[in-house]
Amino acid sequence: MVDDISMPSNHGGIVFPLDMFRPTMLAAAIAEGLISQARNIVDAKLELVRHPEIQLVLVRIIGGVVGDDPAAFWRENVELGVVASQVLPRQCFLYWVAGEPEPRQGFIVAQRGQVLHAQDATQDQLPPEATAADWPVAQLLTQLQLEPEELAGGFAGGPRVELSLLDREGDDRELLMTLVGQQPGGEDGGQPEAGGPAGSAPDAEAGPPAPKRASVEDDKKRRAAEHQAELEARQAKADSIHADLPYVLDELGIVVAPAGAELADADILSPFVVAKVDGELPPGIERGLQDQLQGKRVDFAVPVEFLSEVFVEEGPLSKPAFEERSAARTLGGAELRVLEVLGPRLGRGSFIRRGRAGVFVSRTPELALPAALITELLDRQG
Repeated sequence: MVDDISMPSNHGGIVFPLDMFRPTMLAAAIAEGLISQARNIVDAKLELVRHPEIQLVLVRIIGGVVGDDPAAFWRENVELGVVASQVLPRQCFLYWVAGEPEPRQGFIVAQRGQVLHAQDATQDQLPPEATAADWPVAQLLTQLQLEPEELAGGFAGGPRVELSLLDREGDDRELLMTLVGQQPGGEDGGQPEAGGPAGSAPDAEAGPPAPKRASVEDDKKRRAAEHQAELEARQAKADSIHADLPYVLDELGIVVAPAGAELADADILSPFVVAKVDGELPPGIERGLQDQLQGKRVDFAVPVEFLSEVFVEEGPLSKPAFEERSAARTLGGAELRVLEVLGPRLGRGSFIRRGRAGVFVSRTPELALPAALITELLDRQG
């Protein structure tokens, strides 16, 4: 019964898969989101903690701006998850958990500035027979393969870094290396040699350096330059994928396997979703195949690490939903599980899973699936 649910302590934050990102940009985005609401961030710090065993990062804010109710803070500021998703390479999850006397849980899934899904529940909104596993964040943790205690404990034991939300200054490379678990500057931690200038005693009369303050115009230029750099990076990634594009041909057409692409790369993958070729082929596909593929399909297949990267009707796919709805299917002589899902901004397709390894193919299950290609992508994930 709901009355028997033992709720975790009051907490909230943002969780996302660890990938290449700029912690200073994340801090700047969150700071700007708070400043736009006239929030005081003088003492606020952004804390990033990597899970000690898996590649997930927890983001929390420390300081008076959060107040005494972290769950309420994150629930009332869900737009922070949206702005964070604009500078993160993959989807992120902003969540909140409030315990007794008024238990409440919820989360949003955001990717590239868009809310893909949201859930929020109080005790009276759950059915009488609900258990602890039926709360929204509990279901999210099942997808992420986390225990509630790990999240409530702030990924205790994992590497962590902090950034002031007021200054947002830091070395992105060193911050990332710390999160990954490596010492910046090598095994010795990058300490200067004894007797060197960096080891000299500081000038006792010198005051602290004045904090750097960028003008509004400088900030606009910085953001414009960062946006342009992001566009150029996306184009460079697309060009790299187009230069070496593995594929297989079958009776339905062609299925490409863009190396290095993820389901979140909708801008790169969407050209490879063509129901019927009529004229030019998408970039990267050999021109010599153009006549052969007229009137046929173009599809893609990419690895999928987390169940929540794909969607079913009610939201991100969960492990219980996959186990209940997926069908056994033999591909390449191996027993796999297959389910029709939605790839965000890409359309419907098939999610194929073997153990913890997954693949999304932009063909629905009733169509022929490229067994050899799927097996190869699954094998790469171990």
